Amino acid sequence: MSTFISNHRIKKILAAIWLFLFCFALFFWSRSGIPLQKIPYHLEAWLEQFGLLRAALIYVVFYTVRPLILFPASLLTIASGLIFGPLLGILFTIIGENASANFAFVLARWFGRDLVASHEQEGSLAAKWDTRLRQSGLVTVLIMRLIYLPFDLVNFACGLTSMRQRDFAIGTFIGILPALISFVLFGGVAAASNENRMMTLGLAILFFFLGLVIARLFKKREQVVEAQDA
Repeated sequence: MSTFISNHRIKKILAAIWLFLFCFALFFWSRSGIPLQKIPYHLEAWLEQFGLLRAALIYVVFYTVRPLILFPASLLTIASGLIFGPLLGILFTIIGENASANFAFVLARWFGRDLVASHEQEGSLAAKWDTRLRQSGLVTVLIMRLIYLPFDLVNFACGLTSMRQRDFAIGTFIGILPALISFVLFGGVAAASNENRMMTLGLAILFFFLGLVIARLFKKREQVVEAQDA
């Protein structure tokens, strides 16, 4: 009992710190007067002073802890194409985005899973959905990533379920690739030379729609499996 009270108190303190960080970041951004769409260019200008390796490390670390302030993941992904170019941008974003997703998943699970589980009634729709996520979490996460559901919403929502983190991590790693490559290439268009600009833009559009096509194929396959099991 004392351990539960202690853990509950720790969670409340950390939640208060988290809220303070979020409010401070929101206040700092509102005072800066920088429009959201201009942030990738400001990040590029700021990180250029550190050199490639240090800039990459700062980028990955910031991407990882980004859920604490709900900084838009898409802006960081686009910024990587501007800062590092398409190839290195894809590499560093794969590291940062996967670390960020799993960090948010762990946060949600530690802070909220016990509370959600305590309110789930046996046989309820929520309990049935939770069981389904535990049994087919990988495919579910994969489809959610491929149809471009909000990145942080998926991370936190999955963390509140009983889904295995291994399934979440694998589904995320594979599922984010089309969107990740597409957004990095969109960011890389501005940095590409004139002769490569149209090719970079074309590849960005191709990968964007490729994710939707793959999601449709997985969804059809899942429906076939469900029909066979029924």
